[in-house]
Amino acid sequence: MRKPNIVGIAGAAVLAALSVTLQLLPPLFLTPWFMRIDFVAVPWILAWIFFGFRPAALSLLISVPLVGLLGPFAGGWVGAIMKSAASVWMIAVPAGFACKFGVNRLLHSKWLYALVGLVAVAVRDLATILFNLYFAIPVFFGMTVRQVVEFFSNPVFQSFVGLSLGAAGITAVAVEIAFWNSVQGFIDLYVALALGLAVLRRLKIRPAS
Repeated sequence: MRKPNIVGIAGAAVLAALSVTLQLLPPLFLTPWFMRIDFVAVPWILAWIFFGFRPAALSLLISVPLVGLLGPFAGGWVGAIMKSAASVWMIAVPAGFACKFGVNRLLHSKWLYALVGLVAVAVRDLATILFNLYFAIPVFFGMTVRQVVEFFSNPVFQSFVGLSLGAAGITAVAVEIAFWNSVQGFIDLYVALALGLAVLRRLKIRPAS
């Protein structure tokens, strides 16, 4: 893949600024364990659609330090790492599939995009379960892994998902983290797709190859 050109770098910077602006807004939803549901990662995916993978990665790297510091429930450096570790799959997995099928075909085939979305979200879910269990929550709240499991088993700290399933133990950890990361992942992918296609059609240009 070719290096980002000046247009890609400029686009990455603009979309990074948009991501930080979205971080300043209140989240759409906040889980009992302080995960934000928001639109912060949408500009990073748009950067991939418009300019390619490297500008998208650059956009993420530029904005994520501020994403971890600014806005309600930002999460500091732990939040910045977790947002990156979760959101990068929303770019990397589609970019990987695009190497085989092409970006244009990927964006315009609803079945292919849905398949790619499922794979990306599944990878994201696995990554975030491991990161939250062994890194983010233990560091952020000063807990051991055992205490994290107990935390998620307590109905006081469960969302309606865990409560409705009566989840406990490691199952409660996996259910809560996977469900909300799936919600966030599909928001990221499909909001970015709708906005990206609208812009591309308006300007009558092809997506980045």
